[in-house]
Amino acid sequence: MPLRHLPAHRRRRGARRLRGRCLVTGSERVSASPSTSPLRIVGDVTVGFPASRTGYGQATYGNTQPQTERATWIAVWPDGSVTAYAGKVEYGQNIRTGLAIEVADELRVGLDDVEVVLGDTDRVPWDMGTFGSQSTARVGWQLRKAAATAREAILALASDRLDLPASDLEASAGQVRPKADPSRGISYADLLAGQSIEREISERPAVFGPSEFTLMGRAQRQRVDALDRVTGRAVYSQDVLPAGVLYASILRPPAYGARPTRIDLSAAERMPGVARVVDEGDLIAVLGESDEAAALGARAAVIDWQLREGQPSRFDMPALLVESGVDGYAVQEAGDLDEGFRAASSVIESTYYIPYIAPAPMEPRAAVAVWEGDRLTVWAGTQRPFGIRQELAAAFGIEESRVRVIAPEIGGGFGAKSPYGLAIEAARLAKVAGRPVRVAFTRGEETMWSNFRPAAIVRIKSGFDAHGRITAWQSDAYHSGERVMIGRRGADTPYDVPHVRSLVYRSDSPLPSGSYRSLGAAVNHFARETHMDEIAEAAGLDPVELRLRNLSHPRFRRVLETAASDFGWSGPRLGEGRGAGIALGIDVGSYVATAVEVSVAGRDVRVHRVQASLDCGLVVNPEGALNQMEGSIVMGLGGTLFEASDFEDGRLLNAGFARYRVPRIVDTPRIDVRFVGDDTDPSTGAGEPGLVPLSAAVTGAVWGATGVRHRELPVTRHL
Repeated sequence: MPLRHLPAHRRRRGARRLRGRCLVTGSERVSASPSTSPLRIVGDVTVGFPASRTGYGQATYGNTQPQTERATWIAVWPDGSVTAYAGKVEYGQNIRTGLAIEVADELRVGLDDVEVVLGDTDRVPWDMGTFGSQSTARVGWQLRKAAATAREAILALASDRLDLPASDLEASAGQVRPKADPSRGISYADLLAGQSIEREISERPAVFGPSEFTLMGRAQRQRVDALDRVTGRAVYSQDVLPAGVLYASILRPPAYGARPTRIDLSAAERMPGVARVVDEGDLIAVLGESDEAAALGARAAVIDWQLREGQPSRFDMPALLVESGVDGYAVQEAGDLDEGFRAASSVIESTYYIPYIAPAPMEPRAAVAVWEGDRLTVWAGTQRPFGIRQELAAAFGIEESRVRVIAPEIGGGFGAKSPYGLAIEAARLAKVAGRPVRVAFTRGEETMWSNFRPAAIVRIKSGFDAHGRITAWQSDAYHSGERVMIGRRGADTPYDVPHVRSLVYRSDSPLPSGSYRSLGAAVNHFARETHMDEIAEAAGLDPVELRLRNLSHPRFRRVLETAASDFGWSGPRLGEGRGAGIALGIDVGSYVATAVEVSVAGRDVRVHRVQASLDCGLVVNPEGALNQMEGSIVMGLGGTLFEASDFEDGRLLNAGFARYRVPRIVDTPRIDVRFVGDDTDPSTGAGEPGLVPLSAAVTGAVWGATGVRHRELPVTRHL
């Protein structure tokens, strides 16, 4: 989180802070129910579904369904402060601030008067999960409508009190006042005194337009949770320590597919501070009175493991992906490829390989479980509190209403914290021990037992005429893993190609594959946009010119032309070991283009500056969207330059940061971002698009500096 604009501390109202927190002191939980507020806005919870009911989110995480049709979205309290409720979670993307901005603007209250409650299944509307850049696009819009409905209700109260039509009144700074005489203002607190009003979210409430915004679209440089984060008051799963908690050290296999053949926990059980040992076949653990006691006990345990033989290594992946590929799915198909290639004056074919990479969130997973009779409460840093609630209920054969999942602050997720097996492990151990139990990953465990971005091979064959216009495009992508929709994202081409077929295959995966920021879009964009650079080279055209000749979509053209202009694009070859590259893309409905400048000296690649343009419709929180773009660009540098997961015989060889290279602060280039969308277009997403064109832009720049085309990542392994 940038600290450059952190202002002085502003004291908040204690009562409002209490309502927004779940304080843990043994089994005591202090929170206020919205049913006690004088004004409640309720509405449908189905906005918690992904925008596409047939897409990846529904197919992968559709195990959870709403238990109620409606829930409270907004509560306005007697002092005029506001609480907004949302089933999303905060894992660094700053949605708490973004949602607060939308509510404050529509209700015409101060940003400091809005608190946002997230990720507590007992308190917030149902939601399938926080993924796919849906928070602002869907839940933010629902909260805007809820806040506008609340404003209409307050204006109606003021209309009666002032004996004026609501159309003659305006809301501002927590007051309603006549437009003709602002001095007669009445505070929300006065209007709500003694009231108990519940309103359904209006289908078409009078939300404000861009010209009326006072907060949305303006720079809000303080996160609403900034002070808690920088002072250490923010609570993460590892910080939740109920009275009597035991710390678990789970003895996990040293390799994928390993099975225990002998287990001896007798020495572990006698270690100081060890409360008990657990052997339930698939769950072997030492429970201690402290982390240290549990870890020392685990070291004293004796387990013989049988390793699965014949598992592939990273060197086997390119062949394995193609040989095992099945279920080819056409994400794009038009025209006749044979006709397209006959019309071409040139044809080129290339293959691109992208290895597994780890999500590497800052915070390793942790979960804490407490049983109170047949009621279960679990704190877990998951992106899917309601999905985990359903899985816990199913695991223990109880009703979902008996399970509460609370997602505290989360230190990064990137899609990987949607599955959360630690929650079930903690609950199982707590039931056995009869005491609260915390399970926490080490860094090595987080890397090995999380999921990886799938490895992939993409083969592209293209035909084009003497003017650089593409006549045929054939793409075959092989993505590892069972979650077939990951590889389909971004596998189509946005260019004007009359004859096209893009197929995606499902291939075997020796590592656990799963969600990663932008799913397969960054991988597919790397192959496609690098191939566009190859066409430009073969046709003797500038890479920007080549793209524009094959691009009619106005939003694509706008982001590309803006990025090129702002960068000062003059071509890929800058001389003296420097090069420039450019690429475009689309993800979660947002259009993006990125230009970069690099230098290459031996095996050292330095990215000096990145110029990006993004069209994501209405930008609610420009500072937050900028931070998201900056973060995704830096994350993309890792997979482009350094990151690759090494494995052999089922063992992960670089599970820790000592051997798994992620971007460091010294690798961070100058990053400039321009938002070029139309404020009248609905908000889409800003958290993932910055990642998707980056690798191709960097490899294009490396070609400009060295004359060598890189079709395999990470670049520094192949210099």
